[in-house]
Order: sequence, then C-alpha cells, then structure tokens
Amino acid sequence: MEKKYITIFVSFLLLFILLPAAAAQAEGTATLEVAVDKANLRSEPSTSSSLVGQVQRHAQYEIIGEENDWYQIQLSDGTKGWIAGYLVSVKNGNSPASEPAQVQGSSGETAAITADNLNVRSEPSLSSTVLGKLHIGDQVTVSSVEGDWVSISYNGQDAWVSKQFVRLNEKTEQASAAPAPSSEPAEGMAIILYEGTNLRSGPDTSSSIVAQGSQGERYPIRARSGDWYEISLASGQAAYVASWVVSTNESAEEAPDESSNVAAASNDSPGLAGKTIVLDPGHGGVDSGTIGAQGTLEKVITLKTAERLYGKLKHAGANVILTRSHDEHVSLPSRTAAARYHGADAFISLHYDSTVEHAGARGFTTYYYHANHRQLANEVNSGLDQQLSARNRGVRHGDYHVIRENSQPAILLELGYLNNPQEEAAIVTTPYQEMVTNGIYYGLQSYFSN
Repeated sequence: MEKKYITIFVSFLLLFILLPAAAAQAEGTATLEVAVDKANLRSEPSTSSSLVGQVQRHAQYEIIGEENDWYQIQLSDGTKGWIAGYLVSVKNGNSPASEPAQVQGSSGETAAITADNLNVRSEPSLSSTVLGKLHIGDQVTVSSVEGDWVSISYNGQDAWVSKQFVRLNEKTEQASAAPAPSSEPAEGMAIILYEGTNLRSGPDTSSSIVAQGSQGERYPIRARSGDWYEISLASGQAAYVASWVVSTNESAEEAPDESSNVAAASNDSPGLAGKTIVLDPGHGGVDSGTIGAQGTLEKVITLKTAERLYGKLKHAGANVILTRSHDEHVSLPSRTAAARYHGADAFISLHYDSTVEHAGARGFTTYYYHANHRQLANEVNSGLDQQLSARNRGVRHGDYHVIRENSQPAILLELGYLNNPQEEAAIVTTPYQEMVTNGIYYGLQSYFSN
C-alpha cells in the first residue's frame, strides 16, 4: 500500500513538472535576434557586470531567461550570459518578424511608441501588473489620457502606458472604409530606424514587399500619402515605407554621404561650416556620474552622445573638439580652458539627469549662466523639442562651473533622467540618441544661421 501511494505521488509530481514544459513547447520557443554589431554579453543583467563575450548583428538565440528587460542566452560553446533588451529584437514562438505592431483599440487618436520594451500595464500605476511590452515605432490607438498615463487597447483588453513615451498625433483614427489618402508632394530623406524594414508597393501593410531596408539607410522622399512616405530606391523604383518606422529630414536639399550618420546635414550648411564647437561629454574616469536604475553609467552614455554628434557636426563642415574622447577624468577648469583656447563659437556640455526625490522625473533641460548665452540655449532647446517627444523642462539659469566660468557661448544639457527606469530604457537606444543629436544639430544650425 505504501508503494502504491509513493507511485501516485511521483506520477502527480511528474505531471506537474511536464505539463508547463509541454505547454511552453506548444506555444513555441521565444528567440531573439541581435540588432547591433558586437553586442556585449554580460555575466549578470546589468551594464556594470563583467563581460563574458560579444555577439554579432543578425545572430539568433533561444531566450533561456528574462529579468528587467535583459535576456539570458547560451552561446554554441556553452557560455551563458545576459544581453540588454534594447540591443535585440524578440520573436515569440511561431510569430514571424514584421513591421512594429499596430495595436487596435476603440476609436480615438493614433499615436506612436517612442521607447523600446515599454511596459504595458493593467492600471495607470508603476506597481500594477505588466501585461506585455511595446517597442519604438509601434502604433497604438488612444482611448483616453489621464495625467501621465495613456489608455490603449492591448490584445483585446484595456491597458495603460506611460505618456512620456507616446508621441500623440493630431489626427483621429479614420474609418476602415475611408478611401486611401491622396499623395502630397514632399522632399527630404527617410532614414530607416529598424533592420529589415519592409518597403512596399503601396501605402498600406497589405501591399506586396518590394525590398527591405537596413537600419540607417536613407531614401529620397517623393511624396507623403497619409501615414506613409513614397520613396525612391537606388534603382529608381518607387516604394512606400510607414512613417512610424523612419525618421525624416523633410527640408534636405540633397542626400548626405552614405558613410555618414548625419540625418540632416549637407556639406554646404551656411550655419555650421567653419564654426568651432567644443563638445563636453560629462564625467569620465573615476567620476561615473549618475548611475541609472538599470545600471547605465552617465559617463558612458554622454560619450556615446558626443561621438554621434561629433560626426554630424564634422560632416557639416564644423571644427569640432571633444574635451575627452575616451573614459578619462578631465577637470572642470580644463574643460572650460578648452573652449577658451580654441576660441569656441559654442560649448555644449552633455549630461543625463537624476534625482532621489522623484523616481518618475522625466524630460530634458537646457541650462545657461551668462545672459548673453541664453540665445544659444533657446535655439538648442527648440531643436530638441522638435525632435523629442519627452517632456521639455525648458531653458533655465544654472550655476554650473563649465558654463559659469566660460567666456565662450556655453550651455549645459540634461538629456533625460537615468533614475527613471522607463526613460533610461529609451535613452540608451539608437533611435533616441539619433533624435537627441539631431535636435542639438538643428538647434546649433539655427543659432548660427540667425
């Protein structure tokens, strides 16, 4: 009798263990594809943990663990490690890759998501249940806006996302029976934000795919048709790309060099050509600056921002100087001395914010000290405001050494809050960095043109 009960107990135990595994297998294994070159693989789900290897763009791996927007994978040699969610695209089971999802809801305003791995929650609260995730470029239909939260329909149920990562449009959802919008003349360049973006024969997701674009590729815009751009391929053939998967320079007169990452510059820019600009990546070396909620080091992200902006300004013909080009400590007097020594036409100190008083703090701020430097602050702040959907905290007087002790036109930028987990997740992405540096670029161009 005792053996019989033991046998029954073991049978139930095996059933308890095997059923979830069978269900998971039925749903399909979740995999990820690396979206950048030489992505770091770490021992723990944190940017401060040790490196265990690197993985290449387009490599695909089965996900064996997930924690705080990090994914654990195993390499062919058996090495296990963690990769940040903003460096990959995730495919669930049997779902093929496609354009970012358009989440349908009740009639209302259509909006675009501006952050990767954005939590979709059951209630308008950071403590509520996470129902799923959205990604940069995903289209949602807004039911309502309440404070800092936006109500959407997600997989057939009411859900909430943080307002700071939703770019609200002015258009309301059109009836499905409405005729296709007519094309309007447009010019400029469409810059592909996502690897493998579908380029279609017509302005809708049901049209056939004629080609696929790679991240960073630029195509001349022929016209705009509703929420789609008609573009020209290298062969001269026309194609259409969804507006929510590209960034645009709608005032460009010619295409920039293919080797450049400049989204909007041309070599004959009248504003920036010949100007001397000192870029000051905040912190460095023993001074890490603020540390984000998920471990992002301010000194690392400020340097990445400076390097990206450096390329754009150089391409426009500016003489650009970095106060530091790698992870080293540079004193505050040395930073201001660089501006004075080079006779800088503009000094831009790059930072990312943090506060212990409010975990939900968000947005960007532009600081100046000397009254005659306010115009520079105004123009750059305006450029950022036009590019970013994040909260604009405005132009403020700031008592910081690098702008207070600076005889050259100088401003200090706080480009987002690393202590806010949602804003941190956006800050480290390539699209956010593109928008930030484009905003500064446009602001400087406007400042020098005026």
